[in-house]
Amino acid sequence: MGGRPVSAGLLISLEGLDGVGKTTQIERLASWVRDGHGEVKAVREPGGTAFGEALRDLVLHRIEAQSALAEFLVFAAARAELMQTVVLPALSQGAIVLMDRFIDSSVAYQAFGHGLDADTVVAINHIVTQGRKPNLTVWLHGQPFATEDRDRMEQRNPAYFARVAAGYAWLVEQEPERFLVVDSGQNPDIIFDTLRTRIHRLLNRTKRGGEG
Repeated sequence: MGGRPVSAGLLISLEGLDGVGKTTQIERLASWVRDGHGEVKAVREPGGTAFGEALRDLVLHRIEAQSALAEFLVFAAARAELMQTVVLPALSQGAIVLMDRFIDSSVAYQAFGHGLDADTVVAINHIVTQGRKPNLTVWLHGQPFATEDRDRMEQRNPAYFARVAAGYAWLVEQEPERFLVVDSGQNPDIIFDTLRTRIHRLLNRTKRGGEG
């Protein structure tokens, strides 16, 4: 497996609490990419495949795992299926893949939020993703907008979400070049313009690298 070629496409993930506007921005970005920047694939985690969506429904709406490790491994299984069958094939064909949550959610939610060993989370994520990290990760930082449609995980106590936020902040410190931190309380149009500008710059840099 050491000779696996580097994926040609771009992998962009959006992170943050449910309700901060990730889905809205991904939909707008996907439309923008389709209108003139190439192929795009938008997926969510856990989910994106029949297997992943079934696991999502199980853990978020039906049965709450009593073990942080069990919860993480369910999400890792959904991620493995998504990577193998959707994400990596799309990247190999040069597509831009937009992900609503990815590896950083596991560190923020299961490691910082639940107290699972962060090294364990990172190691398993590395195996599941075959070492593929996002080219850009956007952290929509802020409190979620009020909504009645909240899954089991998003109904946890404020102290839990404070730890999750601390996890995202820690991740940004570890890899500042990969992250773009955006205040989710801004007007959605302003947020979209910020993301579009950053992604356009990334696309231009990638094209120049390809030409070289």
